[in-house]
This record gives sequence, structure tokens and C-alpha cells, in this order.
Amino acid sequence: MQKLLIYICLILFGIRCAQITPLTGGKKDSTPPKALNYYPANISLNFNSKVIEVQFNEYIVIKDIANQFIITPQLKETPEIQANGKKLRIVFKEPLLPNTTYRLSFGNAITDLNETNVLQNFEYIFSTGPTIDSLKLTGQVLNSVDQKPASEILIGLYNMNANDSIIYKDKPLYITKSASDGNFIFNYLPGSLFKIVAIKDLNKNLVYDGSEEQVAFTNNFVNPRDSNFISLVLFKETPSKNFIKKSFSPEYGKVYVIYNKPQLDIKGVVAKGLIDYTQNRLKDTLTLYYANKYDTLETYVTYRSRKEDTLYIKVNSRNAFEKQIKNKEIKYSIRPDFNQSMHFYDLPGFEVNVPFDFKSLKEDRISLVEKTDSGSRKLPVTILKDKDRLTSFKVQSSFKPEISYVLTMNKGFIVNDEQRVNDSISFQFKTTTVDDYAQLKMKLFFPKKENYIILLLNDKEQIINERRVEFSLTSTSEKTIEYKNLIPGTYFFRIVEDANKNGLFDMGNYFLKQQSEIIFVNPTPVKLLAGWEIENEWIVK
Repeated sequence: MQKLLIYICLILFGIRCAQITPLTGGKKDSTPPKALNYYPANISLNFNSKVIEVQFNEYIVIKDIANQFIITPQLKETPEIQANGKKLRIVFKEPLLPNTTYRLSFGNAITDLNETNVLQNFEYIFSTGPTIDSLKLTGQVLNSVDQKPASEILIGLYNMNANDSIIYKDKPLYITKSASDGNFIFNYLPGSLFKIVAIKDLNKNLVYDGSEEQVAFTNNFVNPRDSNFISLVLFKETPSKNFIKKSFSPEYGKVYVIYNKPQLDIKGVVAKGLIDYTQNRLKDTLTLYYANKYDTLETYVTYRSRKEDTLYIKVNSRNAFEKQIKNKEIKYSIRPDFNQSMHFYDLPGFEVNVPFDFKSLKEDRISLVEKTDSGSRKLPVTILKDKDRLTSFKVQSSFKPEISYVLTMNKGFIVNDEQRVNDSISFQFKTTTVDDYAQLKMKLFFPKKENYIILLLNDKEQIINERRVEFSLTSTSEKTIEYKNLIPGTYFFRIVEDANKNGLFDMGNYFLKQQSEIIFVNPTPVKLLAGWEIENEWIVK
């Protein structure tokens, strides 16, 4: 029996020893390639070679070299860059400048072959003269609108004697890019004066392509011998020339005229069949309303300071119009200015797609029903005309807080002689109460007596309220602004210093050496709770 137990133990031990386990590849390689040798040596003086070779400890791959590689000062032709096994080879295609320090930066272009570990910010430095330039410039790029850091922005240094137009024509002598925090640095600079310009280089051609891209600059030259931190404010230029980008009719009775920039001096609009025209808040779009006009809307837009524009805008032909009328495709569409809730202090307002004759409204085709726990009842209504606009109206009745309503506009509520009518539509909503809102008093201390535009934004950066502030010579430089019945949430303040008093935020102009108007951003959000009255203050700076 004892021998049998020994045999069983030996057999089990043998089976266990014979178990097969999967092979492992060992610890994963997470180390980037390492440069072993440079030919010529890195940080060489009196450099006179046409070829640079760098030997690495493992096989390498070059990726995204067009966007990652930067050489400063810039060359007319980018060097030829190849990865061959464990070797990086750089071949210059043109003679180098004498007595000049060159910096070859590869960004994140070099990785190993197997694990694609990135060799970050690899550089090769050399001088064609007896010394290495060692000066530097540092700074930060911010967006003009929100004062937030701007990343991946091209910052270029240009010869101080170059014409201003050089940023449109030639690459900068020295190039760097801003980091995620907007900061940038130039290293290995000579002790010369430079023009500095930042560009949001959308097409990556290293030049400025005008108002489609953003730009920032300083009004003075920069000197690497100074230790000053350079602040650049990025903006999108307002084009110097006015022109109409496009004009079109989205539907019968309406035409859009879209400009390339805000139009502040429109004197009037004349066209056969024109009923009315409006400008949007940004002043860069005209909306024309017309009737009984077909094929072409010949339009004349006059200005106070320049020659008028003549437009021939294609609109519906009579045949197309009659076909759409027959198919009942031309209608009045009605859009409410509220959602499922309506402010208790307001009246329900509505926007119509095209102007209508207020006298043609049929009040017998509109009904308002109040719904409570005890039942429903129909309420009388009165239609109120908008004094300034021909495309909107309000409905007046005995509305009460925290009550549900159903407002119905039956077909034929709005009609005209062209047989345009509205479809039947109902709106269900509930009125709010005063306790649903927050009240805010904001005390503002301004840096100087100037004209300002005060913008109140929600957490989605939508403008909720816009006000203008002016100061007299005898007034103090502080103002208290009251905001009634704000929806609870998080709000932010921005203030525009409206230097030219036109009521708009004006961008800068590179050729005129004009910076964009200053925007002050309050970094501290204002949190508002329902039923609360909040008092806050901000020293604007």
C-alpha cells in the first residue's frame, strides 16, 4: 500500500511539472530612441557640412515631418530628411548663412519602429561661425475675445527692416509654436531687433493669408537682449474692403444679403416690391422682405460714405410661385420666443417668417385655454402689434404665475391677398413664478472713464444680456448694474472697452497697426440660485 501511494505521488508530480505555460515577450518597451552619435557633433562651431547623420540605439521611423520639423533661421528649401534603419540623415539643399546659429527641431516626429515610442522635442544645434547664439524670447498668446490661452499658434520673427507685407509673402526667419498654456519660447537667437507676429496658420503654409486666419503682433520691435515677457493678443482682422459675400432668396418673400464685415453706414434700401428690411445684431446681414415680385429683385443699397451697391437677386418666377401656391407650399410659419415655460412677467411672443398685415389677423381663429386642477377654461385674448417690426406680435391675456396654458392658432389666422396662410399650430406652456429666478446686482469698478459694452454670458458662452455704459467727466468710474429674473445657473462677465463708441467689438488691423479693442474677462463665475438675490462686485482690470 505504501509503494502504491509513492507511485501515485510521483505520477502527479510529473504531470504538474509537464504543464505548458504561455510564453511572454517580457516587459513592454516604453523607452524612446536614444541618440548615440552625431556627425558632425551636436552644438558644432564653424559648421560647413551639407549632411548631418545621427546614429540611434534602435530602428527609427519619421512621422508627420511636414508639421513637426522646424528649422531656424528658415531656409528657402526644407532639408531632405530620411530615416534609414537606426540612422537619421539630413541633407541641406542650399548654402547656409555665415556666422549664424541654426536650430533643427523635430518636435514629436521621431519614434522607434516597434512600439512607436516618441522621442519628444529632439533638437540639433550648430553654428556656421565661431560662437553659438544664446539669447531667447518668451511670451504668451491669448485669444482676444475670451482672453484664454491660444495653443498651436505659429509665432514668427522677421527682420526689423522688412516691409509689413512680408508676413503675406515669406516665411519667418525664426519660428516656434505656442504650447497648451499659450506660452512660447525662442532659443539660440542673435542680439538683433525683430518684428514678431503670431498667426493661426490654418493651411500650414507659414504665411498669413489675410482675414480668414487670426493674427497678433506688437507695435514695437522685440529685442532678445531684453528680458521682457511678450504678450500677444490674437484676433481675426476686420477686412479693410467692403463687399457682399452672397445674396439669395431662401423662400418666396425673403432675401438675405450677407456682407464680409459689419455695415454701420447703410442709409437705405430701395427695390420694387420691397416691404421692409432689417439688419442683424452683428450688422453683417440684411434681410429684405418683398411681395408681388418675380424672377429678379433689383435692389439698390445706399450708404452714407460710399457708392451704392446694385444687386440683381434671383427670386421665384411667377410660374414657380403659382405652382407653390397651388401645392400650398408658400405659407406663414409662426415661431414662439419661448419653450415649454414662459416668464411670468412676460407675454407670449411670436415671430413670423415674412411680414404680415396686422389688420388681416383673425382673432376668432386663435384660442387660449387655461388648465388647472379644477378644470379648463377659455380666456379672451388681444393681439399686440410690434411697434418696430412687421414680422412679430404678442398675445395679451390674464396670465397667472405657475399655470399651464394651451394657445392654438388655427389655419387662416394670418392670410394675405397672395393666398399665403398659416397651418394650424398649438403651443403648450406653463408660466413661471418669481421664485424660479435669481436677482443680481453687479457693482463694477472701471479702470477709466470710457464707453463700455457689458456682456453677461451663461455657461455655454451665449450672450444673455448686453448693455452699454457711458461716463461723464464729472461721474465716478463705477456703476451698479441690476439684472432681474435671471434663470438660475452659472454666469460670466466680459466687458468691451468701446473706444470708437460704435456699440460693437472691433477687431484690429495689421497694416494700420491697430490692436483689437480690449476685452476684460472676469475669471470668477457668478453662481445664481433660484429665489436668491445676489450682490457682487468686480474691479475691472
